[in-house]
Amino acid sequence: MGIARRFSRILHREIDVHAAWLPVTNTFRLGDYGMVSDGVLVKMGNIDEFGVEFVPGAGRPAELQFRSDGTKVRRVVGGAEAPSFPQVDLGAEIVIDFKAADSIYISANLVSEEMQNVAQVGAALRNAGGWRRRYRVVSSVYSAEHCTMISAREANSRITISGTAEALRLLELGQAHADVTVSSEESLGLNLAGRSGVVGLRMFTLRALGGGTRLLNADTDEQDLVEHVVDEDLTDDI
Repeated sequence: MGIARRFSRILHREIDVHAAWLPVTNTFRLGDYGMVSDGVLVKMGNIDEFGVEFVPGAGRPAELQFRSDGTKVRRVVGGAEAPSFPQVDLGAEIVIDFKAADSIYISANLVSEEMQNVAQVGAALRNAGGWRRRYRVVSSVYSAEHCTMISAREANSRITISGTAEALRLLELGQAHADVTVSSEESLGLNLAGRSGVVGLRMFTLRALGGGTRLLNADTDEQDLVEHVVDEDLTDDI
């Protein structure tokens, strides 16, 4: 399993959203559409190209604290292990031992923006020339500020995050800043500490029968849905 699909499954399970890949460094926004490949959305454009407008609004926030199975995390302050980080300027470290390849460590607080009129948007797209039902549309975006997302490419990897005890305390609360250093022995995959950007997406497609929209969530079997809508589009094209 690739790291992109693994990351997407984590977001499905933890907060019921799809991954925005690459996390944080992407440019996804409400109304983007495309197809899903390897568990993540490949952007093709935005629905504004079809003259379709939507009403944006604030959605529910979410907290994301995740450690892959087998991951061990140690806190070190002034050279000694500690149960937690004090609010002091002493030198400190978070030492992360990943048991499996493509393991992930995440600490993030998310805010969301969402379409307030999905049904109206779906109706407009159904009547838009050139629109295909297989397209997924981004109806919510989940963004993090000062988040931390780190992965290891290889099994039995050790990654160390260094900074002051106060900086690392904030990092564990999903409020990391740029004054931390991430290091490893050539096994580092994702290295996002103190970064801000879009992390997750909610999407919908148009239903084949009865009109309306179909929200995609963690219970949706992506492969079955892809095959289903491909068959529908083949029927439309005949």
